[in-house]
Amino acid sequence: MRLKLFALLTLALALLLVACGGSSDTAEPETITETVQVEVTRTVTETETVVETVTETQTVVETVEVLALPAVDPLAVSGDVVSAGSSTVFPLAEAIAEQFRNEGYSNNITIDSIGSGAGFERFCVAGETDVSNASRPIKESEVESCAEIGRTPIEFRVGTDALAVTVSAENDFATDVTLEELALIFSTAETWADVRPDWPAEPIQRFIPGTDSGTFDYFVEEIFDEDEGPILAAANLQLSEDDNVLVQGITGSPYAIGFFGYAYYQENQDTLTILNIEGVEPSATSVEDGSYALARPLFIYSDATIMQEKPQVAAYINFFLSNVNGVIDEVGYFPASTAAINNAKQAWANAQNVSLAGGGNTAGVTLPGVDPLAVSGDVVSAGSSTVFPLAEAIAELFRNEGYSDNITIDSIGSGAGFERFCVAGETDVSNASRPIKDSEVESCAAIGRTPIEFRVGTDALAVTVSAENDFATDVTLEELALIFSTAETWADVRPDWPAEPIQRFIPGTDSGTFDYFVEEIYDEDEGPILAAANLQLSEDDNVLVQGITGSPYAIGFFGYAYYQENQDTLTILNIEGVEPSGTSVEDGSYPLARPLFIYSDATIMQEKPQVAAYINFFLTNVNEVIDEVGYFPASDAALNQSKVNWLNAVPSP
Repeated sequence: MRLKLFALLTLALALLLVACGGSSDTAEPETITETVQVEVTRTVTETETVVETVTETQTVVETVEVLALPAVDPLAVSGDVVSAGSSTVFPLAEAIAEQFRNEGYSNNITIDSIGSGAGFERFCVAGETDVSNASRPIKESEVESCAEIGRTPIEFRVGTDALAVTVSAENDFATDVTLEELALIFSTAETWADVRPDWPAEPIQRFIPGTDSGTFDYFVEEIFDEDEGPILAAANLQLSEDDNVLVQGITGSPYAIGFFGYAYYQENQDTLTILNIEGVEPSATSVEDGSYALARPLFIYSDATIMQEKPQVAAYINFFLSNVNGVIDEVGYFPASTAAINNAKQAWANAQNVSLAGGGNTAGVTLPGVDPLAVSGDVVSAGSSTVFPLAEAIAELFRNEGYSDNITIDSIGSGAGFERFCVAGETDVSNASRPIKDSEVESCAAIGRTPIEFRVGTDALAVTVSAENDFATDVTLEELALIFSTAETWADVRPDWPAEPIQRFIPGTDSGTFDYFVEEIYDEDEGPILAAANLQLSEDDNVLVQGITGSPYAIGFFGYAYYQENQDTLTILNIEGVEPSGTSVEDGSYPLARPLFIYSDATIMQEKPQVAAYINFFLTNVNEVIDEVGYFPASDAALNQSKVNWLNAVPSP
């Protein structure tokens, strides 16, 4: 007998108290109903196989910490906030603004209801607003428009809307429609009888949002596969960016129909009837589980520079994210998932260059506990030689705490690691000292993998010479460019240095360290460095260390950990007068610092629990070993984002 389990589990909100002057991040643990389908293959005869599917319902109480933003005191916030955009987000933004004012904010919050597209126009083209409200994700063309005026939109998910298709309460025939019928109703059908013969032969009167509305875009995308021609060609059609105009039109006739955000239906439910779609009524449950066909996310957007230059904008967004779940039900929408809200809060923290905290104490995302004794199955990883010693330290700790199977960690360079992960599909985890490239993401997609990024630390690239070198202690970036390209002798760089040939030892071209150095020193042009004389390349940093220590006229570069491991025989050079240290790396004054990553894929993590457990253990314990290895911790914000990525990938740990 074989058992094959398919389980879906939605993570619930946990209670996290924030000591605040106005902000409250609180959530009660939810009871989750988990439906498990068990496929049982039973051999009945030699020639007959019967497959039975059994559905079991279990009640599970699971808690996940909600990220907490720094407390906001509305009394202490000054300065105006200007926002515009989606009419769907408008009532939610209004509710937040009202609460902000009630708790002490005394300046102005402008919220113009003009549609998502027009909102992005004002934000990305005119540059007139601080916040853009949207009932759809920003388009690439709008991002490009923002870039032209020096803005980089940051997305904050704030809720979920169920699009409501409504008729007048006087309509006594329509209660439910299919998606196919919706397409007819809002295009070629002239009368209701053209949709169903038993409906009245009365002309259909249509009231819909304007073409600049995210609601219009969403409906057209879902019902007409992004072709707005059929709906705009329909007879008896009235468009408006003002949902109140649509409500008035629909309530004015028993033969009228329209659609808008669920909140506007809820506000007018005494005079409207909402239609079920494909037999499903919009509700918190049907929206969350995806059975209701017309649900969509709600967003606000801003920009890091705006938030830093206008503290009131950062405070408003903070307050919005911290309090939205307290008002969203009253407004008539549904909460975003915990993971989505956590992502939004992390984006806020990243924009403000701060670490997230709970009630003023160091806090963040807590992953479910891992017991290494209970973990079985091998983990295969490969990639960056720079990440290698950090991964080795984590693996050793994992084994010391009880894990008894194999963790393979091959040090082959970031590029080769992505080749094995995204092309050959041989590894579970890819270690990298640079972000994954678009081309590598495409290669992953070709084999059905979607890389998930986990930031695990920060490396300072070390430029070193032999301890026997008695002349070089500091170099500029310009001198580095000479040393590793056209300069033949040390005297070609500085006249008072020896007229001895420079011997160069550098990582191989498949290494993230090589890529990073070339990007920083040669503006991504690897030609000059590869054309240099006396050049030896190796993916093995130990080979480079041996080469450099072998001559007082040798020089090379690699991750800081390899310098620290060999500092008795090497001298590290300051760059532009700055020594690599925890402080200089964190504040950005050391020019050659870079992030360190591991990558995996949600399907791998779900199908191989040992991989999910290993990554969980990595993220939870990395800061305990990173100093000993010789690297620097990632910021709290970056590490928290990695943990959020893990939670998104593994809904049921």
